[in-house]
Amino acid sequence: MDVSANPHPRKSYWLSLAALAVVLPVAIVVHSQGELIQWLRAAFRSPTTVEKGASQSYAGADWRLTGLARLPGALPGTTVVLAEYEAAVEDEARLRDSFPCKLALVDDRGRRWKGTFMVDPVVRKMRPDAAQKPHCGTAEASRKGDTIRMAESFVIPQDADGLMLSLALYGGMPDSLLLK
Repeated sequence: MDVSANPHPRKSYWLSLAALAVVLPVAIVVHSQGELIQWLRAAFRSPTTVEKGASQSYAGADWRLTGLARLPGALPGTTVVLAEYEAAVEDEARLRDSFPCKLALVDDRGRRWKGTFMVDPVVRKMRPDAAQKPHCGTAEASRKGDTIRMAESFVIPQDADGLMLSLALYGGMPDSLLLK
């Protein structure tokens, strides 16, 4: 004779799963103490757009895109883009604490490309002055009033148009810049 404590085990199983689906997200939100909501707000925040030739104060420096040059790519259908930009130091301590930075090249269709790890050989051959400039991740903050000149190379498809440089410093997040 089988005597069970629960005459409807299947119903209890589904009820428990439904309760878990409700209780688990509530527990995560409560335990995050508002940080989850701040993170969600930051994720949907749009970057500050900086028009061509203009500069913008961000994370202890005044940032400006000085050039986007297209160079021939090594592979068919590709182009190497050399992005040159500068940061005029306003607050050296804040800038130093904001590094490292996160860069991406964005086109008008929303596609994103990360920079190449090493300086592209085409850049080294055609623009040796830019090949010697530091990357954003390796640049060091200097004294107030100094200008840090940096360069980054990207390998992108030839059909990419309307290019902009997306710049975010970890110490300046959730804000970011979109340099045209």
